[in-house]
Amino acid sequence: MPNRIDIDHTHSRAIVQEIGERLHAFLKEEPELPESLRTQIDRLRESEEQSPSIIPSAERWDKLRR
Repeated sequence: MPNRIDIDHTHSRAIVQEIGERLHAFLKEEPELPESLRTQIDRLRESEEQSPSIIPSAERWDKLRR
């Protein structure tokens, strides 16, 4: 590395911790869905499982994926 910067362990840990905290805040889980919306999504998933695929080869791939 042409522009290498040497830092001590204390500063290195502080940088790593700050990056971790920012990533945690950025990737924070989304809030819980309302019950009515969750029910509709579940019904949609059930209907998708019962419906045949319009692409037969994709149907086999989907079963392997699970």
